[in-house]
Amino acid sequence: MSNADAEKKNGHENCPTAVGPKIDYFASLRLLWLHAGKKRLTIAVSVFLACCAAALELVPLWLVWRLVVDVIAAEATFSGFLISSGLAVVAILGGYGLQAASVAKAHIAAFGIIHDLRLAIAAHLMRLPLGWFSDRTLGEAKTLVIDEPERLEMVAAHGIPEGSSALTTWAVVSVWLFVVDWRMAFASIVLTPVAFLLIVMATVRSSRKVGAFQVANQRMNAAVLEYVAGMPVVKIFNSSSESVSGASRAVRDYVDIELDIARSYVPLGGAFSALVLANVTIILPVGLLLLQAGEIDIATLAFFVILGSGYSLPLTKLFNLFQNIAHISVASRSVEEVLSTAAQPDTGREVQLANHDISFENVSFEYDSRAVLHDLSFTARTGTVTALVGPSGSGKSTAASLVARFSDIASGRILFGGVDIRDIGREQLMREISFVFQDVFLFDDTIAANIGFGKPGASEEEIQAAARAAQADDFISDLPQGYQSRIGASGINLSGGERQRIAIARAILKDAPVIVLDEATAFCDPDSEALIQKAIAALAKGRTLIVVAHRLHTIATADQILILSGGRIVERGDHQALVSPQGVYGRLWQDWQAVRTTAVRPVSGRAAMEQAS
Repeated sequence: MSNADAEKKNGHENCPTAVGPKIDYFASLRLLWLHAGKKRLTIAVSVFLACCAAALELVPLWLVWRLVVDVIAAEATFSGFLISSGLAVVAILGGYGLQAASVAKAHIAAFGIIHDLRLAIAAHLMRLPLGWFSDRTLGEAKTLVIDEPERLEMVAAHGIPEGSSALTTWAVVSVWLFVVDWRMAFASIVLTPVAFLLIVMATVRSSRKVGAFQVANQRMNAAVLEYVAGMPVVKIFNSSSESVSGASRAVRDYVDIELDIARSYVPLGGAFSALVLANVTIILPVGLLLLQAGEIDIATLAFFVILGSGYSLPLTKLFNLFQNIAHISVASRSVEEVLSTAAQPDTGREVQLANHDISFENVSFEYDSRAVLHDLSFTARTGTVTALVGPSGSGKSTAASLVARFSDIASGRILFGGVDIRDIGREQLMREISFVFQDVFLFDDTIAANIGFGKPGASEEEIQAAARAAQADDFISDLPQGYQSRIGASGINLSGGERQRIAIARAILKDAPVIVLDEATAFCDPDSEALIQKAIAALAKGRTLIVVAHRLHTIATADQILILSGGRIVERGDHQALVSPQGVYGRLWQDWQAVRTTAVRPVSGRAAMEQAS
């Protein structure tokens, strides 16, 4: 596969001018409407207040025009000036007050909608198969749940009320101009369509790259987060230049697309900015001609100079809001796509299980149209240990993950206690199964809270009993604050073996009848491994235990060992039956023994000569 093909496979091309997907300009408004619920009334009140505020903004202009008329007619008085000034102040203050009330209402609705939308995203993510998350980065998750909903605040709190007020102002002014004099009204608006034709052309040209801009933005977020998260590795291997290059390249691509969008927009956009405020250059010549011909009076000309010269300002504000909303809509599409992703079917049923056997019946599984497992059949009996062994990529971790419906299978059945797991409600299935992963995730909280996560509402005695069974009580008790010690983000204050024992304690406390251990001792030192093996023995009592293992000596006592290769079971039996050197397991065992007996220290020159002789 070429580099270009690889880039396309990842969802983007390494080209700053790449054209993204077609833009849905109203995706953000549609998303807001779907999740506004009862807050729609609050938004409607906000729009009404904003329109009233816009109407009051026209009062000072009308008063100024009336004063000009009085001055021209030599009828201006000091008292009239004071009255007009007072009315203008009242109108301005009233407009600001209504605008403030509109903004307050809009923000209340906006933050409520964002809150509900985030909960809706989180709830929907809970209904997706866990396998859906396997190829999502931390940066993508943050963007989806935090950044994208936050952008909707601008749409709900500003775009809708301010856009409505701008539209109201433009409509009122348009009608007013034509009522006074249709010829001068045309002179006031003639440049506006030309200006907006230019800005539409500029927007169309630049919007073709907005999709690519969104992709570049996501890449930049992911690259920067990865760089920061990997800082310990960067420092240890003194590879700052290599690691920075990936992040800096993503930033440069982002900047290149920004500049490319600007180059597409600025020429026509600049012409728009010049024309949209140039109404007076048409109003004055036309008005003077009509005045000279006796078609209008000086008061009418003054009216159009005062009101008509700013005719395009509400439309400019409206168009700027539309551009922002359209830009946000590009991001809103990703939220819509996630929310439209089909949830994993869930019967919600509580079923009676005959036992806690796990049975695979001719199970096949595909990932991205690539076959991973082929026709797997085996049964893990209640109270026994079943080990899945095989080289990397053989499908053992995938098979283990299917027990908890991380993904749904392509064909065959997985039975739990004689019932197809797809017929068991998700809550019951999660209650009946515990997972201890190779890469343990712990919350930035106390040790007690992390263990207690396995059983909400567990007492202190229950938490400590689980820790003792997991061989974790000793190191916890040695900590300054014991079980109330905070462990830092992802358990950074604990060693790998300590984190594993916390995870096992959590699983023990949950007391699920089925336990899946995925490489639970992969990163542990010998002392920690021995303690973890004791913890696993405590965990396994009376339960169905499925173990994914690379360290063969850890599963030598398993009741059943399944050897996987290429997604198929090629051997099965216990350790004694499989250790024959002719089989796959036998070769793996021999390789393991050879690795254990290989000297780590370099052999001296004299010793090497003796070995050679």
